[in-house]
Parts: sequence; structure tokens; C-alpha cells
Amino acid sequence: MNESVLNAVRIEVERRGLTHQQLADQLDMPRSQVSRMLTGKSGRIPDGWVALLQALGLELVAKKAGRRNG
Repeated sequence: MNESVLNAVRIEVERRGLTHQQLADQLDMPRSQVSRMLTGKSGRIPDGWVALLQALGLELVAKKAGRRNG
């Protein structure tokens, strides 16, 4: 996972005061999977995508979602 995205996710999890277990329950997945994702051991961006983004001068970033009108 892109380090800036991973850091943004970690910060938001901490800001919300969520444990890995609470987040896992919300996502309906094992706590171990959430832990691997938050440590960057799972969910890595494939090398091909990294190369493509770099070639285009782009980077993957995470930002707080805005409210949707609906």
C-alpha cells in the first residue's frame, strides 16, 4: 500500500478510537486481516500499477470523503 495512504488510514482509525477488532467487526473480516492491512503486510498495490502511476506523474492518496447529496 502506498505509505501516505496507509498513514492516512492509520490516523483515521486512531482518531475514531477504533481497535482492530472493532474495525474487523464493521468490515465483517477477521481481525488478523485488518491488522495485516494496517501494517502494510496485505493489500499492497501491484508493481504494475505503481509503475503506471509513476509514468503518468500520479500518486495514490487518501482524503476524507465529502458528503454526498442525495
